[in-house]
Amino acid sequence: MTDRKALIHCRVSSKKQKHDGDGLHSQEHRCRDYAAARGYVVEAVFHDDVSGGGDFMKRPGMAALLRFLKHRKRDDCVVIFDDLKRFARDTIFHLKLRQELAAYNATMECLNFKFEDAPEGQFETMIAAQGQLERLHRRQTLRQVRDGAP
Repeated sequence: MTDRKALIHCRVSSKKQKHDGDGLHSQEHRCRDYAAARGYVVEAVFHDDVSGGGDFMKRPGMAALLRFLKHRKRDDCVVIFDDLKRFARDTIFHLKLRQELAAYNATMECLNFKFEDAPEGQFETMIAAQGQLERLHRRQTLRQVRDGAP
């Protein structure tokens, strides 16, 4: 077993999902189980209830997580999230957020994706792009419904 410190980040796309669903709680529960199975000590949990698209610094939970990393003294920290699409739904900001975490010597672990240098690990940007496409399609559909378009 290890005593590696872990931070958990959970995100739902809206305040409605936060209040009407169990997304944040279930994500946190899965991430805590994942951490426990690996012997990680969960130091803090950060929640967001805003879209994963766009600037991650506009997501209060992610901004708080980055501030926490900036002020912590230990470098052996892992950031855990349950799904790659919970990390970011915008390809450019996905890559920028990865760089930001790396600047604080934090590694990332995801319950449904293995980060690695092998070719399979490089598929990460494709998944981020797919998340961005889904977010844009959802926005377009909502506009069409709102505007009464067929």
